[in-house]
Amino acid sequence: MYNMDLTEDQIERYSRQIVLKEVGGIGQKKLLNSKVSLIGLGALGSSTAYYLVAAGIGSLRIIDFDLVEISNLHRQILHFTKDINKIKTKSAAEKLNALNPDCNIEIINDRISSKNSKEFLKGSDFVIEGSDNLPTKMLINDTCISLKIPFTIAGVLRFHGQIMTVVPENKTACYRCVFGDRTEGDSSMSCSQAGVIGFVPGVLGCLEANEALKYILNVGELLTNKILYVDLLRYSFDFIEVHRDTNCLACGDQAKDLVESLNYGGLDACNDQ
Repeated sequence: MYNMDLTEDQIERYSRQIVLKEVGGIGQKKLLNSKVSLIGLGALGSSTAYYLVAAGIGSLRIIDFDLVEISNLHRQILHFTKDINKIKTKSAAEKLNALNPDCNIEIINDRISSKNSKEFLKGSDFVIEGSDNLPTKMLINDTCISLKIPFTIAGVLRFHGQIMTVVPENKTACYRCVFGDRTEGDSSMSCSQAGVIGFVPGVLGCLEANEALKYILNVGELLTNKILYVDLLRYSFDFIEVHRDTNCLACGDQAKDLVESLNYGGLDACNDQ
Protein backbone atom coordinates (compact mmCIF):
# COMPACT_ATOMS: atom_id res chain seq x y z
CA MET A 1 0.00 0.00 0.00
CA TYR A 2 2.78 2.41 0.90
CA ASN A 3 5.08 2.23 -2.10
CA MET A 4 6.79 5.59 -1.70
CA ASP A 5 10.52 5.19 -1.18
CA LEU A 6 12.15 7.67 1.16
CA THR A 7 14.80 9.86 -0.38
CA GLU A 8 18.09 10.53 1.35
CA ASP A 9 16.90 14.05 2.18
CA GLN A 10 13.70 12.67 3.71
CA ILE A 11 15.58 10.11 5.77
CA GLU A 12 17.73 12.91 7.14
CA ARG A 13 14.83 15.35 7.64
CA TYR A 14 12.70 12.87 9.59
CA SER A 15 15.56 10.91 11.18
CA ARG A 16 14.67 11.83 14.77
CA GLN A 17 11.19 10.32 14.42
CA ILE A 18 12.10 7.48 12.09
CA VAL A 19 14.31 6.06 14.86
CA LEU A 20 11.23 5.74 17.07
CA LYS A 21 9.95 2.17 17.03
CA GLU A 22 6.40 3.57 16.79
CA VAL A 23 7.26 5.31 13.50
CA GLY A 24 10.15 3.81 11.55
CA GLY A 25 10.39 3.97 7.78
CA ILE A 26 6.99 2.34 7.29
CA GLY A 27 5.32 4.85 9.59
CA GLN A 28 7.01 7.76 7.85
CA LYS A 29 5.68 6.49 4.53
CA LYS A 30 2.20 6.37 6.07
CA LEU A 31 2.52 10.01 7.08
CA LEU A 32 3.78 11.03 3.64
CA ASN A 33 0.80 9.26 2.03
CA SER A 34 -1.80 10.81 4.34
CA LYS A 35 -4.18 13.74 3.96
CA VAL A 36 -5.32 15.85 6.91
CA SER A 37 -7.89 18.64 6.75
CA LEU A 38 -7.59 21.58 9.14
CA ILE A 39 -10.48 23.96 9.74
CA GLY A 40 -9.25 27.28 11.07
CA LEU A 41 -5.84 28.92 10.79
CA GLY A 42 -5.91 30.81 14.05
CA ALA A 43 -4.22 29.95 17.32
CA LEU A 44 -5.14 26.27 17.43
CA GLY A 45 -4.52 25.84 13.73
CA SER A 46 -1.16 27.59 13.86
CA SER A 47 0.65 25.11 16.08
CA THR A 48 -1.30 22.19 14.58
CA ALA A 49 -0.28 23.08 11.05
CA TYR A 50 3.37 23.69 11.89
CA TYR A 51 3.82 20.33 13.56
CA LEU A 52 1.83 18.32 11.02
CA VAL A 53 3.86 19.73 8.16
CA ALA A 54 7.14 19.35 10.06
CA ALA A 55 6.29 15.69 10.75
CA GLY A 56 5.86 14.98 7.05
CA ILE A 57 2.10 14.82 6.50
CA GLY A 58 1.86 14.40 2.75
CA SER A 59 -1.12 16.64 2.14
CA LEU A 60 -2.64 19.30 4.38
CA ARG A 61 -5.92 20.88 3.35
CA ILE A 62 -6.33 24.26 5.07
CA ILE A 63 -9.76 25.88 5.30
CA ASP A 64 -10.36 29.48 6.38
CA PHE A 65 -11.83 32.69 5.02
CA ASP A 66 -10.57 35.34 7.46
CA LEU A 67 -7.96 38.05 7.08
CA VAL A 68 -5.05 38.47 9.48
CA GLU A 69 -5.67 41.13 12.11
CA ILE A 70 -3.17 42.70 14.49
CA SER A 71 -5.10 41.30 17.48
CA ASN A 72 -4.42 37.77 16.16
CA LEU A 73 -0.67 37.98 16.39
CA HIS A 74 -0.13 37.29 20.10
CA ARG A 75 -1.35 33.72 19.64
CA GLN A 76 -1.76 32.93 15.91
CA ILE A 77 1.90 32.23 15.23
CA LEU A 78 1.44 31.24 11.58
CA HIS A 79 0.99 34.94 10.83
CA PHE A 80 3.49 37.77 11.11
CA THR A 81 3.12 41.55 11.37
CA LYS A 82 3.74 41.89 7.63
CA ASP A 83 0.71 39.64 7.02
CA ILE A 84 -1.88 41.99 8.52
CA ASN A 85 -4.89 42.22 6.16
CA LYS A 86 -3.60 39.23 4.17
CA ILE A 87 -5.85 36.21 3.60
CA LYS A 88 -5.01 33.68 6.31
CA THR A 89 -4.79 30.73 3.92
CA LYS A 90 -2.20 32.57 1.82
CA SER A 91 -0.24 33.68 4.88
CA ALA A 92 -0.25 30.13 6.26
CA ALA A 93 0.70 28.47 2.98
CA GLU A 94 3.75 30.71 2.65
CA LYS A 95 5.13 29.61 6.03
CA LEU A 96 4.22 25.94 5.62
CA ASN A 97 5.69 25.63 2.14
CA ALA A 98 8.89 27.20 3.40
CA LEU A 99 9.02 24.80 6.34
CA ASN A 100 8.63 21.58 4.36
CA PRO A 101 8.29 21.27 0.57
CA ASP A 102 7.37 17.58 1.02
CA CYS A 103 3.89 18.62 2.11
CA ASN A 104 1.28 19.56 -0.47
CA ILE A 105 -0.74 22.49 0.89
CA GLU A 106 -4.27 22.51 -0.47
CA ILE A 107 -5.99 25.86 0.09
CA ILE A 108 -9.73 26.39 0.51
CA ASN A 109 -10.33 30.08 1.06
CA ASP A 110 -14.01 29.88 1.93
CA ARG A 111 -16.41 29.72 4.84
CA ILE A 112 -17.31 26.14 5.68
CA SER A 113 -21.04 25.52 5.93
CA SER A 114 -23.60 22.75 5.78
CA LYS A 115 -23.75 23.29 2.01
CA ASN A 116 -20.08 22.59 1.37
CA SER A 117 -18.67 20.76 4.40
CA LYS A 118 -18.91 17.29 2.87
CA GLU A 119 -17.21 18.43 -0.31
CA PHE A 120 -14.46 20.19 1.63
CA LEU A 121 -13.69 17.27 3.97
CA LYS A 122 -14.17 14.21 1.78
CA GLY A 123 -11.06 12.15 1.14
CA SER A 124 -9.44 13.16 4.42
CA ASP A 125 -7.72 10.56 6.56
CA PHE A 126 -8.21 12.79 9.60
CA VAL A 127 -9.88 16.14 10.33
CA ILE A 128 -8.83 18.74 12.89
CA GLU A 129 -11.30 21.38 14.03
CA GLY A 130 -9.85 24.70 15.18
CA SER A 131 -12.68 27.23 15.24
CA ASP A 132 -13.85 29.17 18.27
CA ASN A 133 -17.61 28.71 18.00
CA LEU A 134 -20.04 25.94 18.85
CA PRO A 135 -22.01 25.89 15.56
CA THR A 136 -18.85 25.15 13.57
CA LYS A 137 -17.78 22.43 15.99
CA MET A 138 -21.21 20.80 15.70
CA LEU A 139 -21.09 21.03 11.91
CA ILE A 140 -17.66 19.39 11.74
CA ASN A 141 -18.80 16.72 14.20
CA ASP A 142 -21.88 15.90 12.15
CA THR A 143 -20.08 16.02 8.80
CA CYS A 144 -17.22 13.77 9.89
CA ILE A 145 -19.63 11.25 11.39
CA SER A 146 -21.61 11.24 8.15
CA LEU A 147 -18.41 10.68 6.14
CA LYS A 148 -16.96 8.29 8.77
CA ILE A 149 -13.78 10.35 9.07
CA PRO A 150 -11.98 10.42 12.45
CA PHE A 151 -11.49 13.89 13.90
CA THR A 152 -10.42 15.87 16.91
CA ILE A 153 -12.02 18.99 18.38
CA ALA A 154 -10.40 21.42 20.81
CA GLY A 155 -11.41 24.68 22.42
CA VAL A 156 -9.64 27.24 24.55
CA LEU A 157 -10.55 30.17 26.79
CA ARG A 158 -8.49 32.23 29.22
CA PHE A 159 -5.95 29.75 30.66
CA HIS A 160 -8.02 26.64 29.93
CA GLY A 161 -8.46 24.18 27.11
CA GLN A 162 -10.25 20.96 26.31
CA ILE A 163 -9.86 18.35 23.58
CA MET A 164 -11.54 15.14 22.49
CA THR A 165 -11.20 12.78 19.54
CA VAL A 166 -13.96 10.89 17.75
CA VAL A 167 -13.57 7.75 15.61
CA PRO A 168 -16.97 7.18 13.96
CA GLU A 169 -16.22 3.64 12.76
CA ASN A 170 -15.47 2.63 16.34
CA LYS A 171 -18.70 4.26 17.58
CA THR A 172 -16.92 6.42 20.13
CA ALA A 173 -18.71 9.25 21.91
CA CYS A 174 -19.01 12.36 19.76
CA TYR A 175 -19.08 16.07 20.50
CA ARG A 176 -22.86 16.10 20.29
CA CYS A 177 -23.05 13.29 22.87
CA VAL A 178 -21.46 15.74 25.30
CA PHE A 179 -23.14 19.02 24.32
CA GLY A 180 -26.49 17.77 23.05
CA ASP A 181 -28.48 19.37 20.25
CA ARG A 182 -27.19 22.90 20.76
CA THR A 183 -26.14 24.76 17.63
CA GLU A 184 -26.10 28.27 19.10
CA GLY A 185 -23.09 29.38 21.11
CA ASP A 186 -22.80 32.05 23.77
CA SER A 187 -21.04 34.89 21.95
CA SER A 188 -20.02 36.45 25.27
CA MET A 189 -17.72 33.49 25.87
CA SER A 190 -15.59 33.93 22.75
CA CYS A 191 -11.89 34.63 23.06
CA SER A 192 -12.48 38.22 21.98
CA GLN A 193 -14.75 38.77 24.99
CA ALA A 194 -13.31 36.50 27.67
CA GLY A 195 -9.66 36.60 26.59
CA VAL A 196 -7.06 33.89 26.12
CA ILE A 197 -3.37 33.62 26.95
CA GLY A 198 -1.46 32.84 23.77
CA PHE A 199 0.32 29.64 24.74
CA VAL A 200 -2.89 27.78 25.72
CA PRO A 201 -4.10 27.24 22.12
CA GLY A 202 -0.49 26.48 21.22
CA VAL A 203 -0.48 23.56 23.64
CA LEU A 204 -3.93 22.34 22.58
CA GLY A 205 -3.03 22.65 18.90
CA CYS A 206 0.02 20.46 19.48
CA LEU A 207 -2.22 17.90 21.15
CA GLU A 208 -4.56 17.96 18.13
CA ALA A 209 -1.61 17.31 15.81
CA ASN A 210 -0.51 14.47 18.08
CA GLU A 211 -3.94 12.84 17.81
CA ALA A 212 -3.76 12.95 14.01
CA LEU A 213 -0.29 11.41 13.93
CA LYS A 214 -1.21 8.68 16.41
CA TYR A 215 -4.28 7.75 14.40
CA ILE A 216 -2.40 7.61 11.10
CA LEU A 217 0.42 5.60 12.67
CA ASN A 218 -2.01 3.45 14.68
CA VAL A 219 0.00 3.88 17.87
CA GLY A 220 -0.74 4.89 21.44
CA GLU A 221 -4.08 5.75 22.96
CA LEU A 222 -6.40 8.34 21.42
CA LEU A 223 -8.52 10.80 23.39
CA THR A 224 -11.71 8.88 22.62
CA ASN A 225 -14.59 8.52 25.08
CA LYS A 226 -12.92 11.14 27.22
CA ILE A 227 -12.20 14.85 27.34
CA LEU A 228 -8.79 16.11 28.38
CA TYR A 229 -9.28 19.33 30.34
CA VAL A 230 -6.16 21.47 30.70
CA ASP A 231 -5.74 24.31 33.19
CA LEU A 232 -2.38 25.95 32.60
CA LEU A 233 -2.91 28.45 35.39
CA ARG A 234 -2.82 25.63 37.95
CA TYR A 235 -1.00 23.09 35.77
CA SER A 236 -3.74 20.51 36.06
CA PHE A 237 -4.50 17.95 33.38
CA ASP A 238 -7.75 16.09 34.04
CA PHE A 239 -9.54 13.41 32.06
CA ILE A 240 -13.33 13.47 32.02
CA GLU A 241 -14.89 10.17 30.98
CA VAL A 242 -17.74 10.50 28.49
CA HIS A 243 -20.08 7.91 27.05
CA ARG A 244 -21.71 7.55 23.68
CA ASP A 245 -25.37 8.53 23.83
CA THR A 246 -27.37 5.83 22.07
CA ASN A 247 -30.02 8.49 21.41
CA CYS A 248 -27.52 11.01 20.03
CA LEU A 249 -28.81 12.80 16.93
CA ALA A 250 -25.45 12.38 15.18
CA CYS A 251 -24.04 9.00 16.24
CA GLY A 252 -26.88 7.25 18.10
CA ASP A 253 -28.49 3.98 17.13
CA GLN A 254 -31.26 5.76 15.19
CA ALA A 255 -29.14 8.67 13.96
CA LYS A 256 -29.72 10.26 10.58
CA ASP A 257 -27.52 12.49 8.44
CA LEU A 258 -27.90 15.91 10.09
CA VAL A 259 -25.74 18.07 7.87
CA GLU A 260 -28.33 19.06 5.32
CA SER A 261 -31.31 19.05 7.67
CA LEU A 262 -30.12 21.19 10.61
CA ASN A 263 -29.79 24.95 10.84
CA TYR A 264 -26.36 25.61 12.36
CA GLY A 265 -27.46 28.97 13.71
CA GLY A 266 -24.83 31.64 14.23
CA LEU A 267 -22.35 29.79 12.04
CA ASP A 268 -19.21 31.86 11.58
CA ALA A 269 -16.78 29.13 10.68
CA CYS A 270 -13.07 29.73 11.04
CA ASN A 271 -13.53 32.75 13.25
CA ASP A 272 -10.71 30.95 14.89
CA GLN A 273 -9.53 31.16 18.50
